[in-house]
Order: sequence, then C-alpha cells, then structure tokens
Amino acid sequence: MRTKHDPTLKYMANVVDFGEHSNNEIQRAVLPRTESGYSDTLLIFDDFVTLHPQAVIPPDIRTCRAFLEWVSRGMNGRIEERPTVETIQGFFRKFTTGMKRKRNFEFPPATRTTINEYIVGELRIKIPLSTKQMNKDGGVSPNDLTILMTQLWCRDHHEYRGNPADRARVQLSAAMLLYCFTSARTGEVHESTARRHGAREVGEESEDTDLEARVMAACYKHFELTIETVDGIIMLVLTYEREFVKGYWRKTKWEIPKHAFYEVYAEDVPIFLNFLTFYLPMAAADKAFRDYGSVSEILDAVDMHEKVGNSEDKILEVIHVREEMRNMPVFRQYLEHNVDNFKGNARGADSFGKALVNLGHRSGYTLNITVRACRRWALQQADKTYSESARMKFAGQTNRDTYGKSYAHPLSEVDGPANYLGIAIRQEHIQNRRGMGLYRNSSLSQLLPAKAEYEFLAREDVHALDQTMAKLSLLLSDATPEEKHEIQLKQKRIYSEKRSLYNDELRKVQALSGRQHGSIYTETIFHYRRKVMPHRDFLASTLHCKLSLRSSDGRRTLQALESLCSETDTISYRDSLSPLGQACLCGRSIEEITENGYISTVATQGITKPPTDLRKSALNVTYGLPTNRNGRIIARSILIIQAICSVVIP
Repeated sequence: MRTKHDPTLKYMANVVDFGEHSNNEIQRAVLPRTESGYSDTLLIFDDFVTLHPQAVIPPDIRTCRAFLEWVSRGMNGRIEERPTVETIQGFFRKFTTGMKRKRNFEFPPATRTTINEYIVGELRIKIPLSTKQMNKDGGVSPNDLTILMTQLWCRDHHEYRGNPADRARVQLSAAMLLYCFTSARTGEVHESTARRHGAREVGEESEDTDLEARVMAACYKHFELTIETVDGIIMLVLTYEREFVKGYWRKTKWEIPKHAFYEVYAEDVPIFLNFLTFYLPMAAADKAFRDYGSVSEILDAVDMHEKVGNSEDKILEVIHVREEMRNMPVFRQYLEHNVDNFKGNARGADSFGKALVNLGHRSGYTLNITVRACRRWALQQADKTYSESARMKFAGQTNRDTYGKSYAHPLSEVDGPANYLGIAIRQEHIQNRRGMGLYRNSSLSQLLPAKAEYEFLAREDVHALDQTMAKLSLLLSDATPEEKHEIQLKQKRIYSEKRSLYNDELRKVQALSGRQHGSIYTETIFHYRRKVMPHRDFLASTLHCKLSLRSSDGRRTLQALESLCSETDTISYRDSLSPLGQACLCGRSIEEITENGYISTVATQGITKPPTDLRKSALNVTYGLPTNRNGRIIARSILIIQAICSVVIP
C-alpha cells in the first residue's frame, strides 16, 4: 500500500536568512522616463527653497501655493505665453508623487484638494493661466480617410525623401489604415522616446539597449499572413499583434491585443481602404516572405487554393516570414527604405505625426489630422457596436472610465427631435459633426497652381537651396558617420526652409484666389507630371476605385505599388519617351541630367532656353492652357521642366 507523501519534507530541508530581508515597502516600478519627470519637479522645488528661506520642508499649503505661483511665472506655455491650467495640475501631480517616492512624504488628501482648487481658481486668475484645452471634437471618419488617401495618390505631387522615395507614400498609406483599423497609439507602430526608455527597463542582458529600442516598433514578426476560408470564401487574412501597447512591459502575452485584416470585404469599398493593398507590396519588395518572392506569387497561391475547392481545414496555408526579417521594422526611416541600407532604425513617431499633419493641410483641413483623431473615431464606433469589454480590449485599455473621459465625443448620439416626436431618427448629421468635415475648406487650394509653382521653383532663393541640397547629397557617399549626421541635419534645415517658403507663397495665392468653383486639382503640377510617371499615373486612376485585390486591375495596382517600393531609379520613362542612345529627347546627355543617381539642377542649368516650340508648349502645359502640339511634345516638355526645376532627394 502506498504511503501518503508528506508535502512539508522538502521545505523543512531549507532555512532562510532573515538578515537578507526587511520591512521596507517596495514601490511600484515605473519607466525611467517617468521617474526622471518626478525627479525634475523635486530639483525645481529645491531651487525654489534656496531662493525662498520662508519655505517649509516638508511643504505645507502655504509653501505649495507659493511654489506653484513661482513655477507658473517661470514656465513657458506651448499654446499661449503662459502654461495651461491642466499643465500646472499635471506638474503638481508629478511633484506629489516625487515627494512620496523619493522623500517619503505623502500630502494629506485635504492639502491636495486645497491646492487643486487654488490652481483652477485663484492661481488661474492671478497669473493668468491659459484655459485652452486639447481639441477633442474631430475624429478621422471614413470620409476624411478617403479624402486623405485621394489627396495622397490622386492629387499630390509632394516629393518625399528616401530611396526609393515613393515607398514613403506607401508607408504613410499603410500606417494611416493601421491606426484607423486598430485604434493603436502613435508609439505602438512607430518608434517613440517612451519605447526607447522601455527597452532599458525590460530588456534582457543586452549590451546594446539602443539597438533593442530601435526595433521596438511594428516589425514583420508582429504580422502573420495566412490563406483561409472565411464565410465560404478563400482569401488572405493578416493578423497583427500590438506588442507595444501602453504598459506592455507589465502585461502578459494573453493581454496584448491582436487584430485581423482580410482581403475580401462584405461590401465594395475603394481598394486603397484595404490594409493588404499596401502591406503586401512593402513586404514583397523587402523579400520578407520565405516561400514567395512577389505579390503575384501570393495571389496565384490563393487562386490555386480556390481551384482546389473548399477543405475541411479553415486555415489552408501559413505564409511564413524569413527568420532574418522577423525583427525588421515595416516602417523605416527614409534613408533605410531599401533593406540593403537598413541600420536598425524604425521611423520615428514624431516624424510620422508631422507627415500626417502636413498631408491633412494639403487636403484642405484647417485642424491638424492626428493619430489620436484616428483612434477617437475607431473607439467611438466600437462603443456603439460592441460590448464594453470588447471595446477596452480593442483600445488596449484597463480603466473603464478612460473612454468616457478622453475619447467620447461631446455631441449626443440622441436625435432630440425624433426622440421627442416619436418619428424615424437620423444619424448622418451627427456622424458629420463627429468627423473633421467642419474643419475642411474644399474650395481653397492647398497646393500652388502649376504656373505659380513653376515661378516659385525659378526663384533665385529657391534655386540656391536646390543647389545646396544637391551639393550636400554629393558629400554623403564619402562622409564618416558623424559627418553624415551633420549633413543630414543641414539637409533637413534646407528642406524645412524650402517648405516654409512654399507655404508663404501658398498663403499669398490663397488670399488672392478667394472661393473657387469646379475642380482646383487640374491646375496643379501633378495633373501634368503624372503623364510621365507611369506607376503614379496608373495608381491615381485605380486606387480610388472599388476593386478586388485579385482582379486584373487589382493585381496591376499591387504590382505598381511593389515597383514603387523596390525601384531605386529616380526617373521613369514611358516607352515613347525613352532616351535615344545616351541622350534625352531634348538632346541633353543623360549622364549630365542624372549625374550621381539624381536629377541635378547643377547639371541642367544649361537648359535655360529650350527651343522656341518646346518653350511655348512647356508654358502652355504649365499654365494649364491647351496646346496645338501632340501629346509627345507635351510630355517631352514636362520632362525638361522636371529636369530644370526638380531635385529628387536620395
């Protein structure tokens, strides 16, 4: 007969040394960046005490009031000259937490209440503090998203940096859809300062925490592509794991939200509203998949499964990512668009945020389009359709009050007249006011007309900036890492200065134009440039259409996007415009025009007086006027104008 095992035998063999333990409380761990914020408030308080001998330590109510007045007078505001009420309240919260964590002093509840009332009352009037608040009215609605995507692909000639440059356009599109469809915060997809500090907090025994931080963004390891049967339809399904949600380092794998995207929607929508439209070309261009080398091969595999017919298995195939690509960021800095140039840098959250804001302004929005606005709309829609638990999981939130405090729109969903009168309700007018439509002027051009832009590019100051940029680009190839950093900073300053000059000129044109009727986009340079940009021309014609990914035009669209993500050439020619030998159609040597891989304004300064017929045709095209020359002459003229006026930044 088996004897019962004594569970205490194993423990009785060990003795613990009580000298290694104490009764000290262990404080909740916080990220280093948060900890430094607490320490900063204490250093400021120490300076205050040095200047004011009357201050009491630990601080009483009187000392706290005087301290916050001193801080309010010395702190610069971001919106107005003085800081906002919320800024001072946040400073006081950090100060009280710092006193508790660092100096073992906890303010009594009555003191905290008194000081908070002092801030919103007496201090607000005395300083006076700014009462401006973050605008929470607008969310990026589906209509706003469609406008942004249409601007980006069908109207926009903004020259993005990078090699290949137009991968930035594809990345921007994919990121917008990812934020809208997942409600992710900015730093979850792109690299952020908080993520960099987080790596130091939870990183393994790594000697290079900087490198670990750089890859703390959306990487290929976070995406899983499969071929599945969904509602009887065989299609591609993509799963995305949001590893770096807020507080990720405290969460278990089970608590990390995941999202699924799919190929075939239940309703027809424009093809640029499908995340797979942009993800597949980027991944294929990066050669990220183990068994497939292009988008066409993946689509052919889906068709093959479709021909075989339905299977008892729902998951028909898992498309694996190559092992060496798993830690590769999907969204990379512009100098590292090409996988061969990758040095471990994901694109920064701040950089993406600025690009999104600029796109919104070019689309006619007067308010900044932000990731938070995308997240706000997504959560508002989820709140209407799904349970509270599902909404919180979707948002990556743990506090049920966060949504109502920070994301719920102040506009009531209740149709007041219909509710009172007992008639059929309307909802679209409410949705319109929850979006950004109230903050968009569709009649006011956010781009210079072609004529004005041609004159802008011909200005001496702008031309000098282009020349300087070209010279700096030449220096990059032989520069040391330190020199490259300095050169890139100079390029950024020049780029920003040129954009500032452009915006100044645009405001002048807007002031003179007034309200316009009809299309304002046929007057912009892109309307003419697209004629000599085959991929952009085709995409501008198809991306806004309701196509399936595996249709004939859908396949061509994905192939064109894949080409934009992989081609490093700075010029694309139509067959009829191909160079004749080693010379352009205009007679200029190709080596001069495309010296060192970019269109050099220095090399093309000789083309200041093209033949009379070409100059006349070029002016007609630039002014948007009809010409009696054939299409070949018009396109040739545009090429010459591009060569004279443009610099493609590598």
